[in-house]
Amino acid sequence: MWFKTIFRRKRRTADAPARSSQGQGHTNPHGPLFDEAFLRRMQRMSLQAQRTLRGNPASGEHPSRHRLPATVFSDHRPYSSGDDLRYVDWNAYARQSHVLVKLGDAEQDVHIHLLLDASRSMMLGQPSRLRLAQQIVGALGYLALTHSDRLHIVPFGPTPQRPFGPVQGKANMMRMFKFIEQITPQTETHLAHVVKQYARSRPFGGMLVICSDLLSPDNLEEALRSVAPPRWQTVVLHLLDQRDLQPDLDGPLELQDSETGARIELTLNDEVLGHYKRRVAAWREEVARICAQRGATYAPVMSHWPLEKMVLPYLRTRRLLQ
Repeated sequence: MWFKTIFRRKRRTADAPARSSQGQGHTNPHGPLFDEAFLRRMQRMSLQAQRTLRGNPASGEHPSRHRLPATVFSDHRPYSSGDDLRYVDWNAYARQSHVLVKLGDAEQDVHIHLLLDASRSMMLGQPSRLRLAQQIVGALGYLALTHSDRLHIVPFGPTPQRPFGPVQGKANMMRMFKFIEQITPQTETHLAHVVKQYARSRPFGGMLVICSDLLSPDNLEEALRSVAPPRWQTVVLHLLDQRDLQPDLDGPLELQDSETGARIELTLNDEVLGHYKRRVAAWREEVARICAQRGATYAPVMSHWPLEKMVLPYLRTRRLLQ
């Protein structure tokens, strides 16, 4: 599918490799991912995990399916030998002569899995898709560590790369930021292979966030089939650049696939561009349909969106943040 490519005019083909090499050597061209003021404002947010996820009730802040004896309660169960008398509802006993124990929602931590596409096509965009993906993963990882969740970060190309985690607690914050900033681009990506392999090694499940441009030759539906609810809560963050949707090009061009290096020559005119735009729109609709069918949340994100003013509020509307 040739809309998954870098556009280059013929006369510029000779100097393209030099620019590409320079871009790949600087995955952190704008300094630190965040400043301290931004992180302080982030403390008002948290990840919105579903009750169906399995976690550890000994720590964490997410509601679970389980109910435990509690002073703040929403239900009752009959008293059993050995129950803590502090949780007996004496008011109910006075009215009904039945000894009942007050039950409240148990809180738990959950496993947060952040998969970051580090293929060459993620280097495109102004700023690059990879840069925005690093910031998103850094922000989500910060929230996971702040709220005592178990964090896993895995950059991937053709296969999963060296992971960060699992870790828990704020003491791992700086190590996490350093790990994200040092992620380097891979040659290409095989999303379905990566996700299936990753899911097989994590049978416990959790919240899975995939940050990718989805420019992969394999099948997205096959990938999502392996991370189905209720064990998994999957969010697909689709990183797009404005030029993916509205390329401002015309005339004779040579198209080069940013990952495989394959090339094709053609002449762009209104008819060809119109066909390209229809193909891109159909592709995005198909991705949204597959995500809905497989119980995943689909969230397209433009690479030029400011993180704090646009991306994070948008993720609230997609029920990833609260």
